[in-house]
Amino acid sequence: MPLLDQLSKKITATTQNVVRSTKEFADTARLNSMIGDEQRKIDSLYAQIGKLYYENEEHKSETEIGQHCNIITIAMERIEELQAEINQIKGVVPCPVCGADVPLSSTFCGGCGTKTVDDNEIESDVQTGVNTKSCQKCGEGVEEDLVFCTSCGNHMESE
Repeated sequence: MPLLDQLSKKITATTQNVVRSTKEFADTARLNSMIGDEQRKIDSLYAQIGKLYYENEEHKSETEIGQHCNIITIAMERIEELQAEINQIKGVVPCPVCGADVPLSSTFCGGCGTKTVDDNEIESDVQTGVNTKSCQKCGEGVEEDLVFCTSCGNHMESE
């Protein structure tokens, strides 16, 4: 029986070590996650402080910080130009309210419902002589000579 007692003690000790190690691992993972959350909070605040500082210094080109701010401003303007090129290639415009991509052929934003085309633009389309008919499926205006709706892909039946 001493052999069984020793084996039982070893199994109990091993089990306790595994339980302790598992608990340590779980506690460490939980604490590392909390540290990560705090670090992300700090990084976000650093970014906000930097943005506020930039906004205060951007027009002071005589300082070294002001010069860096000018470079940031130029880079931001370039990003806007490049984004406009991407939008042109994709045939979309950004919604003025929510920023979602809105196809040029759409009158309303699909994300927030804001009207994206003013009535003057619609009238100018009519004045250019483009004849359209309504899609039976989605109601979008489609040029008369097209076979498929450019909004939903519906086959346009000739009338």
